Amino acid sequence: MGLASVLVYTILALLVLFFLSSHSPFNNTTTNNHSSNRHRRLKLRSNFTTLSSPHPYSNHQPVPFDPLVAQLERHREDKQWEQQHIQNSHPELHHHHSAPAHESQPEWEDFMNAEDFINDEDKFNVTSRLLLLFPKIDVDPIDLFIDLHELTLWNLQQAHREVLHRSQREMELHDKNRDGFVSFSEYDPPSWVKSATNESFGYDMGWWKEEHFNASDADGDGVLNLTEFNE
Repeated sequence: MGLASVLVYTILALLVLFFLSSHSPFNNTTTNNHSSNRHRRLKLRSNFTTLSSPHPYSNHQPVPFDPLVAQLERHREDKQWEQQHIQNSHPELHHHHSAPAHESQPEWEDFMNAEDFINDEDKFNVTSRLLLLFPKIDVDPIDLFIDLHELTLWNLQQAHREVLHRSQREMELHDKNRDGFVSFSEYDPPSWVKSATNESFGYDMGWWKEEHFNASDADGDGVLNLTEFNE
């Protein structure tokens, strides 16, 4: 066996170990796959930060390796983001019509159901997920091996998908007329900028400045599409 094959198998072994440590604990030889006291319970992460933060996306953790887990986490983050947006846009509703504690229970139950899903080995089986993901990673070239280049490419794709999702969510917030584009008149700065001064750190470099808008408008049509908005 050549050195290249040894390297590939080493990478695969590390990948499996990473997956096992991140998404699957050790299993006892028992027929009950739903027991929660046999292992550490898996948790969905939250990358959500408030919209009023000066750097709302500066402390995101690395995106999950498995797109299915990423989708569950994005769904949770979207709900938190929507709730924060409603509170910021309509503070009177939040102040005068705060929902009773029991009314927020369905959302919490949805989240707990998602965590129950990734902790259910019948529904979220690590081996099955690896078998499903392997051909999607083994693309350059398709040779039944996964090398470092392919792993890097896969992680970059997942990160790009995460960023694009957040950009689309932000774009929908700015797109007042719902035409699929954002004009500079719709390009509102965040609330913390409105209370800042021109001498504030980073003010002149902000994405809300017209110079930044024009630089992002690659085709010069006066509006930003999703790709340009993401830049």
